[in-house]
Amino acid sequence: MKSRSPLALAALLVALASPLAAQVSGPGATGANGQPVQYYPLYGATLGIAIPAGRLSDEHAAGYHIGGLVEFAVPNQPYALRAEAMYERYPLKSGKAGSDVSVLAFGPTILYQFQRTQRSSFLTGGIAIYHATTEEITVNTPGGTTTVERGGGTRPGFNLGTGIAFPLTDFSALAEVRFHVMLSEGKPILTLPLSVGAKF
Repeated sequence: MKSRSPLALAALLVALASPLAAQVSGPGATGANGQPVQYYPLYGATLGIAIPAGRLSDEHAAGYHIGGLVEFAVPNQPYALRAEAMYERYPLKSGKAGSDVSVLAFGPTILYQFQRTQRSSFLTGGIAIYHATTEEITVNTPGGTTTVERGGGTRPGFNLGTGIAFPLTDFSALAEVRFHVMLSEGKPILTLPLSVGAKF
């Protein structure tokens, strides 16, 4: 039952995003001059290093990050709305007891550009639903060894970040630093992905 949670979340977010996309790109919106406002979607992907923080870094090393996004931007405006998905994997440190941890997230993000040009720096902030794999730890007890499950599950959270974007021949390249906080029982799960990517 637990393995179906990420797929169910993905289906729910796609269902919710479809009417939003239709509304954002549809007719009826007008700018300050009375002319129709043209919204356009950009599609992108990111790849990079994911650094664990907080309690996750005690037993896990840096891993990798893969992400995808759909960005709805308004020309000549400093903001945009993203729908994002990401996957991160953190390997267990040598000599530590437990297992690798993966984190999957889906959610909306607001992007604010400091310059209204193709070459710009920006801030991001958003919320998401996070799903982390349950970590199994072997504990020595007087009666032998016992496997204990810790952390994991499906929880809400939020993220903040910054980045730069600059145009290339047929696409825009970007580099981002994000800080993700997955709220959980006890201490939250903290991750810091450093990624590069492209938007088309």
